[in-house]
Amino acid sequence: MTQDPSARRLGVQMMGVCASPRYIARHGRPRTLKDLAKHEAINYGRAGVSNSWRFPDGQGGERLITVQGRLRFDDLETIADAAVQGAGLAWLPSWLIAERVHRGELVMLLENEGHHGNELFAVWPQNKHLPSKVRAAIDILVARIPERLSAEENRSKSSRRKPARRKT
Repeated sequence: MTQDPSARRLGVQMMGVCASPRYIARHGRPRTLKDLAKHEAINYGRAGVSNSWRFPDGQGGERLITVQGRLRFDDLETIADAAVQGAGLAWLPSWLIAERVHRGELVMLLENEGHHGNELFAVWPQNKHLPSKVRAAIDILVARIPERLSAEENRSKSSRRKPARRKT
């Protein structure tokens, strides 16, 4: 597969499995990738095709895990909202769920399995000359997206730490 010359890689977004505390209380917490088969998933899909969830295999490759679920949406915000409501497990980018994790609406799961990234691309019509405003927008995205994703990932990680108990 050849890459479109007008596409430029912007960075990597980290993906993670999450669920609401209510879902976990009702159905238990998956501890391994094999446990995913016992859970309801909220899938991303278009035209009736769902993507598999991807995890690092520890050898530089990836493991594709197909999960079952009755719900499928083509909008990540809708998947996150459904997960908050307790509809199932969701595999979503960390930047999208960081605030929900911070507020306690979602809990990160399977962190020992590692997180896999997805590449982001900027795509524009191929022209002989790239307009300066398009070039400027791409340069800003290239500079800020990795920085933003890193900040969201760090925020999500810090919100997972339990606060120290105060002695009274």
